[in-house]
Amino acid sequence: MFQHILLPTDGSQLSRDTAARAVSFAKAANARITAMYAKPIGQHRAENYTDFESPSVVDRLLSGSDSKAKEYLGFIKKLCKDAGVECTTLAVAGDAPWEAIIDVAEDHDCDLIFMSKHGRGEFSSLLLGSETYRVLTHSSIPVLVYRPPELGMRRRGTREKAKDKDKDKKKA
Repeated sequence: MFQHILLPTDGSQLSRDTAARAVSFAKAANARITAMYAKPIGQHRAENYTDFESPSVVDRLLSGSDSKAKEYLGFIKKLCKDAGVECTTLAVAGDAPWEAIIDVAEDHDCDLIFMSKHGRGEFSSLLLGSETYRVLTHSSIPVLVYRPPELGMRRRGTREKAKDKDKDKKKA
């Protein structure tokens, strides 16, 4: 069904775990992967580039991202090679990673975006924003959100603790 999967990465452990799962998924589906890293220039700059005194500041920010991109994308490329999955890599610079993800998926004719969901609570995600949520709500391309089992177990554990507290209060 899916032939070309976009796999965005931020280099985190969760993103690496998601990449391993995505490669397994791609192998089973006989699909290829485009791995991408969105260089986060917007998080480290003023409102726009003209606010900098020197263009060299922008160049330093982007070159630091280049080494991260090479490391993060290299990890995925190796996973794909070991699994026999075709892989291309791409690093893009932009202010909003979610927009870059959607643009790359559309420009490269991907038919699935495979992402992870960080384990933040609803309130934290609301305040900080969620790249995954934004991709989900703005993409016309299907999005598969991988949630590692330990995130679900942590959530269940919190719910069970709350139920135990309620039981203790009723007993008292």
